[in-house]
Amino acid sequence: MYRMSTTEVAPETEGANLLRRNSDDVGWEYGVLVDANNKDKVKCKLCDKVMQGGIYRLKQHVAHEGKNATKCKARTPEALEAKEKCKKALNDAKRKREEKTVRELELREEVNVSRVGGGESEEVTCIGSSEPHKLGPICFNSKLINKKETP
Repeated sequence: MYRMSTTEVAPETEGANLLRRNSDDVGWEYGVLVDANNKDKVKCKLCDKVMQGGIYRLKQHVAHEGKNATKCKARTPEALEAKEKCKKALNDAKRKREEKTVRELELREEVNVSRVGGGESEEVTCIGSSEPHKLGPICFNSKLINKKETP
């Protein structure tokens, strides 16, 4: 009997590893890359549909969610289990993004921007603020060139 060492890889496993991303994402249980050079083109293992959009689109396909993904046509018990797993993964990712947004908004509310030193500017405004821009020291020394006034 032939035994493989831990460093050797069987030929069929080696090809499968090239078509699978090095990720622990649940979507890779149900899909493979069609082309190792194109990370966005994946194939559903359940219904053999090839699609663009990467693993996120594949999870939408399997979970029957999203407007940009067709629903997986497989109706086996494995496909129903895959549907639930992918739905959970998509919902967990959405919840995580929402929590991150809330944390960032709370952090922005806590930050107080102030100017150290007197300076000649009238006021410092926050980046992205809808308040009008106040002129600073450099702006006072600059003049607009009016073509009518030039010789």
